[in-house]
Amino acid sequence: MKFLAAVALTFLAIASPALAAGAPAKPAAAKRIVLPTDVRPDRYDIHLAPNAEALTFKGVARIDLTVVRPTDRIVLNAADLTFGKVSLSGQANAPRIVLDEEQQTAAFVFPTALAPGKYTLSIDYAGKIYQQASGLFALDYENADGSKHRALFTQFENSDARRFAPMWDEPGVKAVFALTVEAPDGQMAVSNMPEEEVITSGRPSDPLAANMKENLQRRAPGAPTTHTVRFAVSPKMSSYLLFLALGDFERIHSQVGKTDVGVVVRKGDAAKGQYALDAAVKLLTYYDDWFDTPYPLPKLDLVAGPGNSQFFSAMENWGAIFYFDSALLIDPKISTETDRQNVFITIAHEMAHQWFGDLVTMDWWDDLWLNEGFASWMENKATDHFHPEWNVWLLTQSGQQSAMRLDSRAGAHPVIADIPDVFAAANAFDSITYQKGQAVIRMLETYVGEDAFKAGVRSYIKQHAYKNAVSGDLWTALDKAAPTRRVADVAHDFLLQPGVPLIQATETAGGIALTQSRFGVDESQRAPQTWRTPVNVQGPNGQVLEVVSAKAPKTVPLGAPVIVNSGQTGYFRSAYSPALWAKLAPTFPKLTAANQLGLLYDSRALGEAGVAPMSDFLALARNTPADADPIVLDTLSSQLGAIDGLYGDRPGQAAYRDFARAQLAPIAARLGWDAKAGEADNDAVTRRGVLTTLGELHDGAVVAEARKRFAAWVKDPASLSGAGRSTVLAIVAANADAPTWEAIHAMAKASKDPTDRSRLYGYLGASDDPALANKALALALSGEPSPTQVPGIVAAVAQGFPDKAYDFAMVNRTKLEAFLEPASRITYFAELAQASRDPAMLRKLATLKATVPASTKGEIEKAEAAIRNRLDVIQARVPEMDRWLAANRG
Repeated sequence: MKFLAAVALTFLAIASPALAAGAPAKPAAAKRIVLPTDVRPDRYDIHLAPNAEALTFKGVARIDLTVVRPTDRIVLNAADLTFGKVSLSGQANAPRIVLDEEQQTAAFVFPTALAPGKYTLSIDYAGKIYQQASGLFALDYENADGSKHRALFTQFENSDARRFAPMWDEPGVKAVFALTVEAPDGQMAVSNMPEEEVITSGRPSDPLAANMKENLQRRAPGAPTTHTVRFAVSPKMSSYLLFLALGDFERIHSQVGKTDVGVVVRKGDAAKGQYALDAAVKLLTYYDDWFDTPYPLPKLDLVAGPGNSQFFSAMENWGAIFYFDSALLIDPKISTETDRQNVFITIAHEMAHQWFGDLVTMDWWDDLWLNEGFASWMENKATDHFHPEWNVWLLTQSGQQSAMRLDSRAGAHPVIADIPDVFAAANAFDSITYQKGQAVIRMLETYVGEDAFKAGVRSYIKQHAYKNAVSGDLWTALDKAAPTRRVADVAHDFLLQPGVPLIQATETAGGIALTQSRFGVDESQRAPQTWRTPVNVQGPNGQVLEVVSAKAPKTVPLGAPVIVNSGQTGYFRSAYSPALWAKLAPTFPKLTAANQLGLLYDSRALGEAGVAPMSDFLALARNTPADADPIVLDTLSSQLGAIDGLYGDRPGQAAYRDFARAQLAPIAARLGWDAKAGEADNDAVTRRGVLTTLGELHDGAVVAEARKRFAAWVKDPASLSGAGRSTVLAIVAANADAPTWEAIHAMAKASKDPTDRSRLYGYLGASDDPALANKALALALSGEPSPTQVPGIVAAVAQGFPDKAYDFAMVNRTKLEAFLEPASRITYFAELAQASRDPAMLRKLATLKATVPASTKGEIEKAEAAIRNRLDVIQARVPEMDRWLAANRG
């Protein structure tokens, strides 16, 4: 699943690091709540009859199962399902049904114990169709002609297959699935496997299908006629990978060897899906070769859905990957170069899951990183192969910083975290699992070498195909492929304990001395800790790779200046003694782009933590060349914009904004407003980033030009498209007055494209005018936006007015929860508050935390830590910046 970053991201790190010592130890695990293992499923035959208009469905499940040990009950998962007739082969009496709504289980209890052996459990049941992405859900949209449509999709990760059918809804319980659906005539049905039989008229030969069809057709007067679609039986897989879609779709496709690769879109959107199809064709061939295990299914569909989620953009269902439109489709009218890159990267991520996650699945949610960390790493490896001009490994540094921020303060958790139940599993979908996971994998690949790493992964995939695995299985394979590197030792240090190492460099007579301590933000992250850390050091006389730990400091025979973490492939912060920094900082303009990024990120983090002066970062910002790599410039822009958010109308904000605008103005002047023939793809990305940041900094010339272009576009919609349109809208929305806000509102209401409509509604929440923020909040619950657009409007307001958005959400909590995926509701509320600069928010979050289950308290603690961190930086570091700015005017 492609995870989306939090609604409010802040790059803050505070508190001096403590010296580390000792070895990592995984905390004692809490008791894991899982289903009994007396019975295991072998095959599911599920027949579904949806009623999209009524948002309900009926189903019959026939489950072939094995009783492993004598038991008087069969316990499986079920949520929001009602049961009719239930029977078990060989049993004359129907079982007693015991429901546990809290644990989302159903127990079928028999008068006497069942003997070990094979049985078939038959269940008639009914369920609900949701309007947010959980279980079987509906997405509504309008076509260009104004006609209204509803399409159905499923989203089961991490634990919502139980809302679709009663089943063993745990990743370690694999079975085969045979799915049949009653589809309204004229609609296409899509699942993991190809259609095996389509019955358009008459009575299906299968009695179950025949009964379902009859029940459906007599359910209500005027109900649509249907056709029966029976899909081929799936391979053995986990329940969360099952998929179904129903709608007014069309499909474009291409054959790649034995695999039919397709993109499924709403009718009329085929041209928007061609870019995705071309990408998928390339990637499938690449992955077949890289994994040395061909993709095993006969088809691979990429399915587009017209909506949004606040927490994910795509889901790796085996053979039928789901994407929201914005993550799959490219429309020249509204898509930017960033969109093109993100679509390719997201496709690469989800397709990598077809091996890491689908073919080989983690045994339990504590090893989620085996799915998500690897897919995040593989997306970049594959993208870099096809698009080296994008410098995607530089782009990953932003995500790694997000992980480091979270990993250095309260709320951090190990990558391999203790997950006592499926409800706690939702908390693991964060930047530590994804971005830290992929960063550690890249560090390990660099440490052992590409060839050995690939050999180990290939062995792991072959050995565990169609099975479940744990992290130790991967380390065993990698250790065999690279026996001299002791991969497991390094991996355990970084994955079994939270935290960020700090490598400190000092010049000595014998070379550069390297020591390791801990970069902590608060008391929870100051406990001594050690990591065996691969450190790549580059100096004028060579490059050295050493493993450094608190117990084993190293001295490398290099002269100054040196770059610690050269190439930025290591997961740690780098700090230099004042003497070393004095020699290194003047070389900044001549460093590689990767190392420039590393110095920018580390100098800011260390400065905000008080480990180094904030002036180190400010001086680098001032000395960044206007013609540096586009990603370096885009990063500088975002960092300067983030620091501005610390001020919150403090007296020094005007001087800081003068400084920030002075650094960005030459970049904006060089790039201009319009794309140039032959320019690099990343120039387009940086142009939008720099201009948008200048707009947020209230640069008069930039805001005036954006308003001028906006006025021209209102008169002539053809005058702006793609990145130019997006940039202008972002600037005028942030600086909107009431008439401008109403103009954007009118555009949102009139737009028939779901992605465009959602983005326009989001812009309505971006104004820095508190009165307009209030209007946006009121609009969110007015009934005008679609259900999946509502959370995004409130989240947009939270970017500038976190306290206002949070208070609104708490007052309207019940209403808002209806638009949120059940497992992610508390995460959403906590993230609304995360950008607050008001100490009162900590009291509000404490009140919320007292009302939620233990499994979700960690999400609130993450937000509390972010706010405390920000308040500390505002108090201790903003005055330091003010003094430096006053002393360095001009």
